[in-house]
Amino acid sequence: MAAWRIGETLPWSVAWTGEQAFRLQPSQDFPGLLELDQRQAPGAGEPIFAAVHVTRQRRGMVDLLCHVCGKPTRPDDRWVFPVASGGFVTLHDGAIGWGCNVPPLHRACAELAHAQCPHLSRLDDAPLRCDAADAGRLIHRTDVVPGMEAIAAGLPKDQSVVFSCYRLYGAAFTAAVQAARADWERRARARRGGR
Repeated sequence: MAAWRIGETLPWSVAWTGEQAFRLQPSQDFPGLLELDQRQAPGAGEPIFAAVHVTRQRRGMVDLLCHVCGKPTRPDDRWVFPVASGGFVTLHDGAIGWGCNVPPLHRACAELAHAQCPHLSRLDDAPLRCDAADAGRLIHRTDVVPGMEAIAAGLPKDQSVVFSCYRLYGAAFTAAVQAARADWERRARARRGGR
């Protein structure tokens, strides 16, 4: 058995086998809605690297807590992986915004994650510092997120339930993410020997 250390050898937001109990409760962050709440017992059992803890994910997004260590991020030390996470959303006016459902990271935690996470190190995604003036607009998701289908099947059909949330960023940070992704594409093509 590995010596798992939250914030050092695995992220704070990962779910554990001993946390696989869920309940509905009134949403703390989205008034009038219910939210899925997951048992909190970090370190109980084995980590499930493919599963994010739904309550910690939401707390990380709402409170801008670091994905790796779980501590608050400051506006001047808030980073994301622009290629590995998030996606572009077309807004009502036709503009594009970048949305991300992965909590931000401290620079030191981003470097640790890049070095230790097999996916990030293989992808070679460089962390991008967030725009200190744009923390993103918090948006809830009531659609069933991947991996939650079995749990959703047992929930009331007549009520909207918040499964997760994401932040939608403005034009300036969206442009920075687009530029970072374009740079990553250029580097990936160069590694493959193409143009």
